Amino acid sequence: MTVNPFKILFAIDRLLVKLETFLLVTALVLLLCFAFLQVMLRNVFDTAIHWGDVFNRLLVIWIGFFAATIGAHENKHLSMEVFTKVMPERAKPIISLFVNIFIIFVAAILTHVSCQFFQDQITFEATDLLFEGVPKAYFTIIFPIGFGLICFHYVVKLLENLYNFAGGDKAYPKSDDSSDIELSVKIKMK
Repeated sequence: MTVNPFKILFAIDRLLVKLETFLLVTALVLLLCFAFLQVMLRNVFDTAIHWGDVFNRLLVIWIGFFAATIGAHENKHLSMEVFTKVMPERAKPIISLFVNIFIIFVAAILTHVSCQFFQDQITFEATDLLFEGVPKAYFTIIFPIGFGLICFHYVVKLLENLYNFAGGDKAYPKSDDSSDIELSVKIKMK
C-alpha cells in the first residue's frame, strides 16, 4: 500500500487550519472579555489593569495574523480578478501558479525579516515587561509564525495546483466530514 505524500501534506494543512481557527476564536473571545473587563473597571471602579491596553493591542495583532493564515489556506489573499476575467479559461491555472510563486517568495522574505525582528525585540526590549515578568517582546513571535504559516499554506496550494495541473486526481478535497468542529464564528474575506 503506497501512501500519497500529497495527501499527508494536505492533511497537515487542514489540521493547521483547525488549530489556527481555534486560536483565532480563543484570542477573539479573550480580547472581548478582557476589553469588557477593562471598561467595567474604569467606569465602575475608577481603576484599570495597567498592562491591559497593551495586551489588547497585542491580541488584535494575533487575531489579524490568524485571520490572514486562514485566508491563505482558503486562497483569499491575492486575487487577480482583472486578469482572470479577461484571460481565457485555460490560462487561469498558469496565472494561479505564478501568483502562488510570487506570494511564497514575498511570504518567505517576510518570515525571514520577522524572525530577525523577533530576535531584535528579545535582545533589545527584554526589560519592557507586559505583566508579571513576561517581556512584551515575546508576543511578537506571531510575526514569524504568521508569515511562516502563510508561506506554508501557499506552498501547499502551489503543490496542489502542480499536482492537479499534471493530471493527478483531486488530492485536496474540501472536507465534508461531519466530525469536523463547527465554530460559530465565521470570517468571510474577499
